[in-house]
Amino acid sequence: MNPIKTRKCKSRTCRAEFTPSRKGLSLSKYCCTACELDDIEVNANTVRKVKPKKPKTAAKLKKELWTIFSLHQKLVHSEDGEHCDCYTCDKRLTIGDSDTHGGHALSKAANPNLYFDERAVRPQCLRCNVHHGGMHYEFNERLKQEIGLESWQEMYANRKLVVKKNAAWYLEKIEYYSEQVKILKLLKSSAAHP
Repeated sequence: MNPIKTRKCKSRTCRAEFTPSRKGLSLSKYCCTACELDDIEVNANTVRKVKPKKPKTAAKLKKELWTIFSLHQKLVHSEDGEHCDCYTCDKRLTIGDSDTHGGHALSKAANPNLYFDERAVRPQCLRCNVHHGGMHYEFNERLKQEIGLESWQEMYANRKLVVKKNAAWYLEKIEYYSEQVKILKLLKSSAAHP
């Protein structure tokens, strides 16, 4: 085994040369217990600069909003606040489960205006939403019956409209849908358990 080299004490007030002792696999940093306690006290009394938090970017806020918005849509289409049905195959889904997705009538990547459109988002199972590509034909045929052809055509006509949304817009929507989720949870739980 190699001999232990001397080093300076880590204490800001001492800084004396000493031969460290082994503490498990590491070496001691202070020449004595008094220096260690002194350094702990000095560090406790120093005020550390707190870095101001950077505001969240619009991209991060978009992900945060999607989580809340998707939950909102699942609760809207739920009877008891705990379960909903897949919009395209009628499979019974549990809200909060990894099998329960928020599906879009048309691809949200190709139709950016539908990303947060309540008319275009419904609960879907993993199989329909991911493995079968959203089952857009079945989804839209059912949606036309539900919201009416005129409303569907208006939604379809504006699907490609690109409106750049800033962080303030996302924050406003996050606040709105968070409040709506709380209200829906209360309403659905009281309806399920009278």
